[in-house]
Amino acid sequence: MTSTPPTGPHADTIVRYALWIYDEDTPTVHSRIIGYAPSTRTAHVEGLTPGHRHRVFMATWNAAGEGKPWIADTAIPQ
Repeated sequence: MTSTPPTGPHADTIVRYALWIYDEDTPTVHSRIIGYAPSTRTAHVEGLTPGHRHRVFMATWNAAGEGKPWIADTAIPQ
């Protein structure tokens, strides 16, 4: 997954990005949260269950606190 840096208020104060990975085919399992440095533009996620639908959310933390996660993509690893 790759991203483009956000723009707008507080964009210059981002201290962390996070991916929330939720396995839609195993709803009783808690989502995984993986943090990344603000300079990160590419994320590689390992350990996903092959054939399962994984919903990927992305959020940022900055001077204003945690941002609202947005749906980045759905992944189905082979």
